[in-house]
Amino acid sequence: MNTLHRSTLALATALLALPAWAQITFYENDDYRGRAFSTSRPVTNFSRLGFNDRASSVIVQGGRWEVCEGANFTGPCMVLRPGNYPSLRVMGLNDRLSSTRSAR
Repeated sequence: MNTLHRSTLALATALLALPAWAQITFYENDDYRGRAFSTSRPVTNFSRLGFNDRASSVIVQGGRWEVCEGANFTGPCMVLRPGNYPSLRVMGLNDRLSSTRSAR
């Protein structure tokens, strides 16, 4: 196998091994206003980011995310599908979230 074919095969293998891109963005206020933070990795405790019990709206991109009221994915949890959530109040989650992770 020549070098070009080996390189192409290695690149294709690496790309297939990557997880599907998923991201979630939390906003401090309704309608995506105020401070925000985004992640594509699990966050076990929003306190470390100064965001514990502060999220009021969310945008989910490219995957489903589990959001939990307690740190370390404890307490009541809910799975959010891709989409825009301008107010967490209607779901009873306003200013209550403490952790999140991908829910593949």
